[in-house]
Amino acid sequence: MFIARKLYNLSQAFLYALVFLTRLPVAGLLREVDKETVKRSIYFYPLVGVVIGVLLSGAAYLLAPLGIQLQAAILLGFWVVLTGALHLDGLADCTDAYFAGHKCADPEEQRQHILRVMHDPHCGSIAVAAVVVFLLIKFAAIAALLELINPVTKDAWVYLPLVLSPMLARAAALALMGISQYARVEGHVPPSGSERRWDLLPVVAIVVAIGCLAAPIPIAIGIVCSLIALVLFWRRLWDKAIGGYTGDCLGGLVEISELSILILWVAVVANVNYGVV
Repeated sequence: MFIARKLYNLSQAFLYALVFLTRLPVAGLLREVDKETVKRSIYFYPLVGVVIGVLLSGAAYLLAPLGIQLQAAILLGFWVVLTGALHLDGLADCTDAYFAGHKCADPEEQRQHILRVMHDPHCGSIAVAAVVVFLLIKFAAIAALLELINPVTKDAWVYLPLVLSPMLARAAALALMGISQYARVEGHVPPSGSERRWDLLPVVAIVVAIGCLAAPIPIAIGIVCSLIALVLFWRRLWDKAIGGYTGDCLGGLVEISELSILILWVAVVANVNYGVV
């Protein structure tokens, strides 16, 4: 009975993570959502990334008869719709808030202004420009990745970065939650808590280890180094600006991490093909 209840709680946490991070129609399967379910769901963020990646890989395979440019455009659109642009919204808000903060001289005033802008539903011109440029680069990265696929054999391993990038990017978000704290907004505390989530770091280590085992050695080394650098940079940036992270900071980190993994994969594989590495 105890084991059955435990499995039920875990399944509810996973479903909550799916509902929160994607637009998959699984909300009807949720039976109970409490604070513990929300906190527990965070462990499943990388697994949700795997689900997203598998769906992206399947879509890429089905779209293979189309030209690479059209295939990449549709795949990018599907990626955005699948996640409900949740992380893109975070990237936009982070960009808006960070540049708005430069208008304030006083550190505390700057912090409060950044948090206000970050929680403002309206987007400024810099946020729109950042999202447009980001999507253009991501489109180019997807197109470059698809060009690596052998049209005859259609090597399945080339679809691997479409699975690993969403998985590892969400692990990066967990890493940030593990080494930083939530930036309180007028006493508001999220359901997941505002303290550092040290308990998430073993999950991050396991997920990254799995990703590294699946990837070629040069790419695995690059992924580990780039993710560590990104997480530490992102933490320093927002610790200095607002004293921690917000949900938008996590979303922005997910987007940047996904893109960096795609670019890294393309760069290494292309260099191998041309005999550079």
